[in-house]
Amino acid sequence: MQHRSKRRVFSIITAFTAALCFSVQAVPTAEKGSFSITANAADKQTSIYDEYLSWSQLDTRWSSTPMGGSNIRSSGCLLTSLAIMAVHSDSIDETAMKNLKISDIEEFNPGKLAEAYTSVNGFTSGGAIASWGTIHQLIPQIEWGADKYFKSTDKKSVAAELNGLMDEGWHIIARVNNGYFHWVYIRGVDENGDIIMSDAAKDEEDLYTAYPNGLQGEYWMIKGKKAPKECGTNDSKFKPELTIELTQPAKTEYYTGEQLDLSGSSVTISGVDPENGEWHNETEEIRLDSAEYSVDLGDFDSETPGVYTITVNAEKEYAFASASFEVTVSELDIEDSEEYFLKDQETLPVYESPEEGKVVLELNKGNVVVISEHMGSFGLISSDSFTGWADVRMLERVEDIPRNTGDINGDGKVDKYDLALLNIYIQQDSLLPNGVSTLSAAELEAADVNCDGAVNIDDVIEYLSIIYG
Repeated sequence: MQHRSKRRVFSIITAFTAALCFSVQAVPTAEKGSFSITANAADKQTSIYDEYLSWSQLDTRWSSTPMGGSNIRSSGCLLTSLAIMAVHSDSIDETAMKNLKISDIEEFNPGKLAEAYTSVNGFTSGGAIASWGTIHQLIPQIEWGADKYFKSTDKKSVAAELNGLMDEGWHIIARVNNGYFHWVYIRGVDENGDIIMSDAAKDEEDLYTAYPNGLQGEYWMIKGKKAPKECGTNDSKFKPELTIELTQPAKTEYYTGEQLDLSGSSVTISGVDPENGEWHNETEEIRLDSAEYSVDLGDFDSETPGVYTITVNAEKEYAFASASFEVTVSELDIEDSEEYFLKDQETLPVYESPEEGKVVLELNKGNVVVISEHMGSFGLISSDSFTGWADVRMLERVEDIPRNTGDINGDGKVDKYDLALLNIYIQQDSLLPNGVSTLSAAELEAADVNCDGAVNIDDVIEYLSIIYG
């Protein structure tokens, strides 16, 4: 006879919310689980000067850094724009590095700036920057000017106004008209009158291409060591590019022992070749043996609980780009040689292997089995009648409740409810295969009221005598 056990598997779902910034939920690709990162560096050990213009609030290197009650991923568009401006204007000197608790400019990034703001109570509880002047406190060569609104809204007039402000030495961080509270850093206006930006949520550099409605009117005026016209626009849209668009696999949550499954994923690589112009690869499922890119599993270990980053890297002679997603491995609380029972579902299939496949039988609600071993989330059920694997997440471990003779349900009484459980057991016993029961071992022991070592109709007669005299 095999028996049952009670347990419940809990899954933790992490939800991201936006606070005073362009929410990740408002980016179409991110909402679908897609990530797109563009890079122009020639090798993997990139300097911040190669990547800072494309710094993203979604970058996993710092996206979870706290900002008050929020984080950079949800609320860090303005802060990321400030970090870009600080590097672009060459404003980070020795004093700033001391305030930022870094020893080299290469250590600087939006996460370091967020940590510095936190150290001086620079965020509100909702994740907004509490004071305009805090940036000067942290990076003395950056001076706050004003929070103003553009006089015009049409593209040509706004471009002219931007040129005038930049001629006066002002760096501009402006709000875009996308229906959200989102800020971008304005790098300059090109010869065609197009406004070039760095956007903490998108790769696009042409402001009106990304946001056809343009600017919302509000902008910040700040000065740094170098004026905007001294820095130039550094318009990387005319430089060699390599871009990966990555959709994460359908399965990103695992239990220990389960193998990595990349099905449902996709990767597309495109770029701008200095000699041959733009090119675009066909979208394909992520493969570990691809010749077009490499998949870095990092320290992924299916036997060890944790959060692991899987990275897809593409490299050409002129550029390098990568995109990542995370998978979680959790320890499933399964005790081998313990009793489990099907509590909530009406039926549960038992497969011939842990990879599912052929169904050897179905458990019904209330059925009790013994899990002798487990692999991932599947537990082995074996007996003289069958051998099969069931998803233990759907089962619960039997509680170890003290029971007196006759008290099958463990409520401290011997009554008609216990008799009903006994009748169900006797009716089902001949129909169920060996290894499946409607009662656990402890319940069967309690059901043997005449203490003859068997549970049968004789015990029913004894129950009737106890209950009804």
